[in-house]
Amino acid sequence: MKLIEIGKKYPSSKNVSGFIELYEKYFADFKDKKINILEIGVGNGDSLRIWREYFVNANICGIDIDKKNFIIDNVEILIGDQSDHSFLQTVVNKYHKFDIIIDDGSHMSKDIIFSFNFLFPFLNDRGIYAVEDLQTSYLPRFGGSRLNLNKKKTSMNFLKSLTDSINYECGNKPFFSKSLFDGKIKSVNFYQNIAFIYKERSVNYFYNQDNKPSVSDKIKKIISYFF
Repeated sequence: MKLIEIGKKYPSSKNVSGFIELYEKYFADFKDKKINILEIGVGNGDSLRIWREYFVNANICGIDIDKKNFIIDNVEILIGDQSDHSFLQTVVNKYHKFDIIIDDGSHMSKDIIFSFNFLFPFLNDRGIYAVEDLQTSYLPRFGGSRLNLNKKKTSMNFLKSLTDSINYECGNKPFFSKSLFDGKIKSVNFYQNIAFIYKERSVNYFYNQDNKPSVSDKIKKIISYFF
């Protein structure tokens, strides 16, 4: 059964937002694989029920700051704060790596950024990290701004900055500022109120295997800077 059809069985906000159609597009290749899925933000559990029915072979974990009074078969729900380093570490210690991570949590810009910085290293190569409800990046109560679109540390500006890591090979200037995400992101795809980050390692032609510039590379970069 297609994800869209399964979604109609549950009153999840992912249906009315149009997210479910996008998830069908991005998650189809994972459908029957043995993967690990993490969703930040459980709510009433409907999205976890959708994932459970669609990803029949997956290990699924949901985390939420509030205790839940329901149980979903073959889904683990852990209670904790997505901006709590120690809590996220316990989640990672248990599952080690994830293939899909979905942030539908507090929607606070600072929490989105913190969770991404912490969890992205634990996303498997060719995995997908999705961030929902990005309209909150324009709302002051979520740490965003609709008046200053260049405001630092909003979720949208953070995600937009990841696009530089896609093109990090072009940073062949001697004083290029490196990012922890360089060479690890293949694409960042934006839609209305949602973004998908696809992780895939790439080769940087300007760096050797130790990820440090060789002497010849340094010379080439200095020459290219002035000429």
